[in-house]
Amino acid sequence: MKVYRLVHAFSFLLLFAILVSAQDIPNSQDHLIISRYPGQSIRGYDVKEFDQYNLVLSVNKTGAPEKVKKLEGKVTRIYYRNPPGRSTLEVFRNFEEGLRRGGAQILFSCAASACGTPIRWTRVNGIRDMGGLIHNRYVAARAIKDGAEVFVSVFVGGQSTAIDVVELKPMEAGLVTVNADALAAGIDAEGHIAVYAILFDTGQSTLKPESQAAIAEIAKLLKNRPSLKLFVVGHTDSTGGLEANMRLSRERAAAVTQSLISDHAIAATRLSPQGVGPLSPVASNATEEGRGKNRRVDLVAQ
Repeated sequence: MKVYRLVHAFSFLLLFAILVSAQDIPNSQDHLIISRYPGQSIRGYDVKEFDQYNLVLSVNKTGAPEKVKKLEGKVTRIYYRNPPGRSTLEVFRNFEEGLRRGGAQILFSCAASACGTPIRWTRVNGIRDMGGLIHNRYVAARAIKDGAEVFVSVFVGGQSTAIDVVELKPMEAGLVTVNADALAAGIDAEGHIAVYAILFDTGQSTLKPESQAAIAEIAKLLKNRPSLKLFVVGHTDSTGGLEANMRLSRERAAAVTQSLISDHAIAATRLSPQGVGPLSPVASNATEEGRGKNRRVDLVAQ
Protein backbone atom coordinates (compact mmCIF):
# COMPACT_ATOMS: atom_id res chain seq x y z
CA MET A 1 0.00 0.00 0.00
CA LYS A 2 2.86 2.41 0.84
CA VAL A 3 4.60 1.61 -2.43
CA TYR A 4 1.37 2.25 -4.35
CA ARG A 5 0.91 5.58 -2.60
CA LEU A 6 4.49 6.64 -3.43
CA VAL A 7 4.09 5.67 -7.07
CA HIS A 8 0.73 7.44 -7.19
CA ALA A 9 2.20 10.57 -5.60
CA PHE A 10 5.12 10.57 -8.03
CA SER A 11 2.76 10.20 -11.00
CA PHE A 12 0.67 13.10 -9.72
CA LEU A 13 3.73 15.36 -9.38
CA LEU A 14 4.93 14.43 -12.87
CA LEU A 15 1.50 15.19 -14.31
CA PHE A 16 1.41 18.48 -12.41
CA ALA A 17 4.83 19.50 -13.85
CA ILE A 18 3.64 18.69 -17.37
CA LEU A 19 0.44 20.68 -16.92
CA VAL A 20 2.32 23.69 -15.52
CA SER A 21 4.80 23.61 -18.42
CA ALA A 22 1.86 23.52 -20.81
CA GLN A 23 0.78 26.87 -19.35
CA ASP A 24 3.85 28.65 -20.73
CA ILE A 25 2.96 31.75 -22.70
CA PRO A 26 3.07 31.26 -26.49
CA ASN A 27 6.43 31.35 -28.31
CA SER A 28 8.47 31.01 -25.12
CA GLN A 29 11.07 28.46 -24.08
CA ASP A 30 13.86 27.79 -21.59
CA HIS A 31 17.30 29.08 -22.45
CA LEU A 32 19.75 26.38 -23.53
CA ILE A 33 22.29 27.40 -20.90
CA ILE A 34 19.97 27.04 -17.88
CA SER A 35 16.76 25.06 -17.39
CA ARG A 36 13.77 25.87 -15.23
CA TYR A 37 13.03 24.51 -11.77
CA PRO A 38 10.52 21.63 -12.10
CA GLY A 39 6.93 22.87 -11.96
CA GLN A 40 7.69 26.44 -13.03
CA SER A 41 5.78 28.03 -15.91
CA ILE A 42 6.89 30.89 -18.14
CA ARG A 43 4.83 34.04 -17.57
CA GLY A 44 7.09 36.53 -19.35
CA TYR A 45 9.54 36.12 -22.21
CA ASP A 46 11.61 38.59 -24.22
CA VAL A 47 14.64 38.23 -26.51
CA LYS A 48 16.68 41.11 -27.92
CA GLU A 49 19.32 40.19 -30.50
CA PHE A 50 21.39 43.12 -29.28
CA ASP A 51 20.85 45.24 -26.19
CA GLN A 52 22.58 46.68 -23.14
CA TYR A 53 22.27 45.02 -19.74
CA ASN A 54 23.49 46.08 -16.30
CA LEU A 55 24.61 43.09 -14.25
CA VAL A 56 24.48 43.80 -10.50
CA LEU A 57 27.60 42.61 -8.66
CA SER A 58 27.19 44.30 -5.27
CA VAL A 59 24.65 46.29 -3.22
CA ASN A 60 25.42 49.26 -0.96
CA LYS A 61 24.06 50.01 2.50
CA THR A 62 21.16 52.05 1.13
CA GLY A 63 19.83 49.03 -0.75
CA ALA A 64 20.86 50.22 -4.21
CA PRO A 65 23.07 48.32 -6.66
CA GLU A 66 26.63 49.56 -6.22
CA LYS A 67 28.95 47.63 -8.54
CA VAL A 68 27.38 47.12 -11.96
CA LYS A 69 28.94 45.45 -14.98
CA LYS A 70 27.68 46.92 -18.26
CA LEU A 71 27.15 44.24 -20.91
CA GLU A 72 26.14 44.31 -24.56
CA GLY A 73 24.92 41.41 -26.64
CA LYS A 74 21.94 39.11 -27.05
CA VAL A 75 19.69 39.49 -24.00
CA THR A 76 17.10 36.85 -23.07
CA ARG A 77 14.72 37.59 -20.18
CA ILE A 78 12.46 34.89 -18.79
CA TYR A 79 9.97 35.24 -15.92
CA TYR A 80 8.81 32.01 -14.31
CA ARG A 81 5.96 31.46 -11.88
CA ASN A 82 7.21 29.37 -8.98
CA PRO A 83 5.42 26.10 -8.15
CA PRO A 84 3.40 25.96 -4.94
CA GLY A 85 4.86 24.27 -1.89
CA ARG A 86 8.49 25.08 -2.74
CA SER A 87 10.47 27.60 -0.71
CA THR A 88 12.49 30.39 -2.25
CA LEU A 89 15.59 28.86 -0.67
CA GLU A 90 15.01 25.48 -2.32
CA VAL A 91 14.38 26.98 -5.76
CA PHE A 92 17.36 29.31 -5.46
CA ARG A 93 19.84 26.67 -4.31
CA ASN A 94 18.86 24.41 -7.18
CA PHE A 95 19.61 27.18 -9.67
CA GLU A 96 22.87 28.06 -7.94
CA GLU A 97 23.93 24.42 -7.84
CA GLY A 98 22.97 23.99 -11.50
CA LEU A 99 25.15 26.95 -12.50
CA ARG A 100 28.13 25.58 -10.59
CA ARG A 101 27.62 22.08 -11.95
CA GLY A 102 27.60 23.53 -15.45
CA GLY A 103 31.00 25.14 -14.88
CA ALA A 104 29.79 28.72 -14.31
CA GLN A 105 31.74 31.09 -12.08
CA ILE A 106 29.61 32.65 -9.34
CA LEU A 107 30.30 36.40 -9.31
CA PHE A 108 27.88 37.58 -6.61
CA SER A 109 24.96 36.30 -4.57
CA CYS A 110 22.75 37.74 -1.85
CA ALA A 111 19.59 37.02 0.11
CA ALA A 112 16.72 38.99 1.68
CA SER A 113 17.70 42.48 2.89
CA ALA A 114 21.30 42.00 1.69
CA CYS A 115 19.91 42.17 -1.86
CA GLY A 116 18.70 45.72 -1.30
CA THR A 117 15.47 47.35 -2.36
CA PRO A 118 13.70 45.87 -5.41
CA ILE A 119 12.54 49.26 -6.70
CA ARG A 120 16.14 50.41 -6.93
CA TRP A 121 17.04 47.31 -8.92
CA THR A 122 14.25 48.16 -11.34
CA ARG A 123 15.94 51.43 -12.18
CA VAL A 124 19.19 49.63 -13.00
CA ASN A 125 18.21 46.46 -14.88
CA GLY A 126 14.43 46.11 -14.82
CA ILE A 127 14.27 43.39 -12.12
CA ARG A 128 11.00 43.80 -10.28
CA ASP A 129 9.80 42.82 -6.81
CA MET A 130 8.50 39.27 -7.03
CA GLY A 131 7.06 38.37 -3.71
CA GLY A 132 8.43 40.50 -0.90
CA LEU A 133 11.90 41.56 0.22
CA ILE A 134 12.28 38.79 2.80
CA HIS A 135 12.03 36.12 0.08
CA ASN A 136 14.36 37.67 -2.47
CA ARG A 137 17.52 35.79 -3.48
CA TYR A 138 19.91 36.63 -6.30
CA VAL A 139 22.95 35.16 -8.02
CA ALA A 140 25.07 36.44 -10.92
CA ALA A 141 27.37 34.09 -12.80
CA ARG A 142 29.74 33.95 -15.78
CA ALA A 143 30.01 31.00 -18.15
CA ILE A 144 31.55 30.14 -21.52
CA LYS A 145 29.35 28.92 -24.37
CA ASP A 146 30.85 28.03 -27.76
CA GLY A 147 33.94 30.01 -26.86
CA ALA A 148 32.02 33.19 -25.98
CA GLU A 149 31.29 34.78 -22.59
CA VAL A 150 27.78 34.41 -21.23
CA PHE A 151 26.49 36.13 -18.10
CA VAL A 152 23.49 34.83 -16.15
CA SER A 153 21.48 36.46 -13.39
CA VAL A 154 18.85 34.59 -11.41
CA PHE A 155 16.50 36.52 -9.12
CA VAL A 156 14.18 34.32 -7.07
CA GLY A 157 11.22 35.87 -5.25
CA GLY A 158 8.39 34.42 -3.21
CA GLN A 159 6.15 33.98 -6.25
CA SER A 160 8.36 34.26 -9.34
CA THR A 161 11.86 33.77 -10.70
CA ALA A 162 13.55 36.08 -13.22
CA ILE A 163 16.38 34.71 -15.34
CA ASP A 164 18.41 37.00 -17.58
CA VAL A 165 21.00 35.59 -19.97
CA VAL A 166 23.41 37.90 -21.79
CA GLU A 167 25.46 36.39 -24.62
CA LEU A 168 28.24 38.85 -25.40
CA LYS A 169 28.48 39.74 -29.08
CA PRO A 170 28.90 42.84 -31.25
CA MET A 171 25.91 44.57 -32.77
CA GLU A 172 25.06 43.75 -36.36
CA ALA A 173 25.91 47.09 -37.92
CA GLY A 174 25.06 48.71 -41.22
CA LEU A 175 21.36 47.83 -41.13
CA VAL A 176 20.17 51.44 -41.10
CA THR A 177 21.56 54.20 -43.25
CA VAL A 178 21.14 57.93 -42.85
CA ASN A 179 20.15 59.78 -45.98
CA ALA A 180 20.98 63.46 -46.54
CA ASP A 181 17.55 64.07 -48.07
CA ALA A 182 15.81 62.55 -45.03
CA LEU A 183 17.92 64.72 -42.73
CA ALA A 184 16.93 67.80 -44.73
CA ALA A 185 13.25 66.87 -44.64
CA GLY A 186 13.32 66.43 -40.87
CA ILE A 187 15.03 69.77 -40.32
CA ASP A 188 12.61 71.52 -42.66
CA ALA A 189 9.59 70.04 -40.89
CA GLU A 190 10.67 70.23 -37.24
CA GLY A 191 13.79 72.37 -37.12
CA HIS A 192 15.81 69.41 -35.89
CA ILE A 193 16.31 65.69 -36.42
CA ALA A 194 17.67 62.89 -34.22
CA VAL A 195 20.46 60.71 -35.61
CA TYR A 196 20.85 57.25 -34.05
CA ALA A 197 23.47 55.87 -36.44
CA ILE A 198 26.28 57.79 -34.72
CA LEU A 199 27.68 55.27 -32.26
CA PHE A 200 30.02 55.30 -29.26
CA ASP A 201 31.16 52.70 -26.79
CA THR A 202 29.45 52.94 -23.38
CA GLY A 203 30.79 55.91 -21.45
CA GLN A 204 33.16 56.92 -24.27
CA SER A 205 33.28 59.80 -26.74
CA THR A 206 35.38 58.20 -29.48
CA LEU A 207 33.37 57.65 -32.66
CA LYS A 208 32.95 54.02 -33.67
CA PRO A 209 33.98 53.29 -37.29
CA GLU A 210 30.42 52.42 -38.28
CA SER A 211 29.43 56.05 -37.56
CA GLN A 212 31.27 57.35 -40.60
CA ALA A 213 28.47 56.65 -43.08
CA ALA A 214 26.04 58.81 -41.07
CA ILE A 215 28.60 61.61 -40.69
CA ALA A 216 29.24 61.55 -44.45
CA GLU A 217 25.51 62.10 -45.04
CA ILE A 218 25.48 65.04 -42.62
CA ALA A 219 28.40 66.50 -44.56
CA LYS A 220 26.47 65.97 -47.79
CA LEU A 221 23.49 67.81 -46.28
CA LEU A 222 25.70 70.76 -45.34
CA LYS A 223 27.33 70.88 -48.77
CA ASN A 224 23.94 70.77 -50.47
CA ARG A 225 22.81 73.70 -48.31
CA PRO A 226 25.70 76.14 -48.01
CA SER A 227 23.76 78.56 -45.79
CA LEU A 228 22.72 75.93 -43.23
CA LYS A 229 24.33 76.12 -39.79
CA LEU A 230 23.78 73.43 -37.15
CA PHE A 231 23.87 72.92 -33.45
CA VAL A 232 25.23 69.40 -33.01
CA VAL A 233 23.65 68.29 -29.72
CA GLY A 234 24.71 65.22 -27.76
CA HIS A 235 22.19 63.39 -25.55
CA THR A 236 22.60 60.57 -23.00
CA ASP A 237 20.25 58.47 -20.95
CA SER A 238 19.99 58.97 -17.17
CA THR A 239 22.35 56.15 -16.19
CA GLY A 240 25.21 57.56 -14.12
CA GLY A 241 25.79 61.00 -12.61
CA LEU A 242 24.41 64.19 -14.10
CA GLU A 243 27.74 66.02 -14.42
CA ALA A 244 29.41 63.01 -16.03
CA ASN A 245 26.59 62.68 -18.54
CA MET A 246 26.64 66.41 -19.32
CA ARG A 247 30.37 66.24 -19.99
CA LEU A 248 30.03 63.03 -22.04
CA SER A 249 27.28 64.50 -24.23
CA ARG A 250 29.40 67.61 -24.96
CA GLU A 251 32.44 65.48 -25.79
CA ARG A 252 30.41 63.30 -28.16
CA ALA A 253 28.98 66.35 -29.93
CA ALA A 254 32.52 67.73 -30.24
CA ALA A 255 33.71 64.43 -31.74
CA VAL A 256 31.02 64.58 -34.43
CA THR A 257 31.81 68.22 -35.16
CA GLN A 258 35.53 67.55 -35.40
CA SER A 259 34.97 64.67 -37.83
CA LEU A 260 32.85 66.93 -40.07
CA ILE A 261 35.58 69.57 -40.02
CA SER A 262 38.62 67.31 -40.41
CA ASP A 263 37.26 64.55 -42.63
CA HIS A 264 34.75 66.46 -44.77
CA ALA A 265 36.09 70.04 -44.90
CA ILE A 266 33.00 71.59 -43.29
CA ALA A 267 33.74 75.08 -41.97
CA ALA A 268 33.90 75.21 -38.19
CA THR A 269 31.80 78.40 -38.20
CA ARG A 270 28.81 76.36 -39.43
CA LEU A 271 28.84 73.98 -36.47
CA SER A 272 28.27 74.45 -32.76
CA PRO A 273 28.74 71.36 -30.55
CA GLN A 274 26.53 71.27 -27.47
CA GLY A 275 25.59 68.68 -24.86
CA VAL A 276 22.51 68.40 -22.67
CA GLY A 277 23.14 64.96 -21.13
CA PRO A 278 19.86 63.41 -19.92
CA LEU A 279 17.95 66.71 -19.71
CA SER A 280 15.95 66.35 -22.91
CA PRO A 281 14.64 62.77 -23.08
CA VAL A 282 12.26 61.59 -25.79
CA ALA A 283 11.25 58.44 -23.87
CA SER A 284 11.17 57.06 -20.34
CA ASN A 285 14.54 56.12 -18.85
CA ALA A 286 12.83 53.37 -16.84
CA THR A 287 13.29 50.85 -19.68
CA GLU A 288 16.26 49.94 -21.86
CA GLU A 289 14.19 50.65 -24.96
CA GLY A 290 13.53 54.16 -23.70
CA ARG A 291 17.15 54.70 -22.72
CA GLY A 292 18.20 53.61 -26.22
CA LYS A 293 15.97 56.31 -27.73
CA ASN A 294 17.45 58.93 -25.42
CA ARG A 295 21.05 58.16 -26.45
CA ARG A 296 21.30 60.16 -29.67
CA VAL A 297 22.82 63.10 -31.54
CA ASP A 298 20.41 65.86 -32.60
CA LEU A 299 21.01 68.17 -35.55
CA VAL A 300 19.31 71.51 -34.79
CA ALA A 301 19.08 74.33 -37.32
CA GLN A 302 20.63 77.53 -35.99
